[in-house]
Amino acid sequence: MYDVIVIGAGPAGMMASITAARNNKRVLLLEKNSNLGKKLLITGGGRCNLTNLKNVNNFCKEVSVNSNSLKYSLNVFGPKQIYNYFSDLGVALKVEDNDRVFPKGDDSTLIVDALYSELKRYNVFINYNCSVIDIISNDIGYTIYTNIGSFRTVNVIVATGSRSYPKTGSTGDGYKFANQLNQPLTELYPAQVPLKLLEPLPLTGITIESVKIKLNNIVKEGSILFTHKGVSGPAVFKISEYVYHEFKNKEEVAIFINFLPDETEESLFEKMSEYNPKKEIKSFIKEFLPSRLTKYILGVSKINGSDKITIISNKNKRIIINNIINYKIYIKNSFMVETSLITGGGVDLRYINNQTMESTINHGIYFVGELLDVHGSTGGYNITIALATGYVAGSSIT
Repeated sequence: MYDVIVIGAGPAGMMASITAARNNKRVLLLEKNSNLGKKLLITGGGRCNLTNLKNVNNFCKEVSVNSNSLKYSLNVFGPKQIYNYFSDLGVALKVEDNDRVFPKGDDSTLIVDALYSELKRYNVFINYNCSVIDIISNDIGYTIYTNIGSFRTVNVIVATGSRSYPKTGSTGDGYKFANQLNQPLTELYPAQVPLKLLEPLPLTGITIESVKIKLNNIVKEGSILFTHKGVSGPAVFKISEYVYHEFKNKEEVAIFINFLPDETEESLFEKMSEYNPKKEIKSFIKEFLPSRLTKYILGVSKINGSDKITIISNKNKRIIINNIINYKIYIKNSFMVETSLITGGGVDLRYINNQTMESTINHGIYFVGELLDVHGSTGGYNITIALATGYVAGSSIT
């Protein structure tokens, strides 16, 4: 008999197990894989973007839905507490651009190993290769039925992750359990996905470190990578869920890319006009953009790159500039949750006590991490959400 059984050994599940066990609770952690933190190990290209050191208010600005429901968890165990927690465990950390935190060793195993050491320290029981089949209520709590037997517990923390990266074990089990328990869910949708273009561009492999992407009145900033089918990278991931929702109302959706977000049309026009008039126009653009992108911009502008700036009319200068700071590309309606970095939607937070993460419908059932209808941008936000909600749930087990 356990005080709590935690289903799923990702960051939320491991943190929930540790905090519950630290409060002298008898904890069993069930993991369907043969090792802990399988998805966590591949995040950030294997480097693990652990958290983001923005203050709670600025952090929540990067959470696209239900950010207010997170504020309690983030104030209890937010970015600063997470940084200090892992530092105290002996993991050397560093802060990179945009307040992103990584292990100094650029190795996600450092984070997983630190959590595993804490699980052992507090005597958390762990069953690997254990797939949960059913959660059934009984007179004292719940019976968890699995492929290796059944287990009785007073409380259950569901930390199974979403449907993104199914090869890591995130196959949507938590949604099935929620349905079995009549726990309301919101619509699932792909968030943070590369975008396929109706007409792929001959720019494969080009990365621009800072662009702005616009859809209607929504603007997202970050780097962009051109792929053989479309575009990828942080700026694209941030705008992608809005593109997905736009397709619900429109058959055709386009986004606009500003390759020089620090420039305006007028500032760029002025710089172009003041540039050495005897030089070729491509020389000017190459001051700002890679050669292949320069050639492409001039091509779609129908301007010969060898033309001297002095012979280019003001009208044509503005055509070039418009294609640099307001380039329009049409998106292909091709979205799958399984190929997204994050699954949008999930357990409806209206039926979750955000100060404990306990269901208001099913006493003793807690939902944490990406299973919830809340997610942030790329940059350490979603691991933070997982750790914070896991911490609060584990601490709330009485």
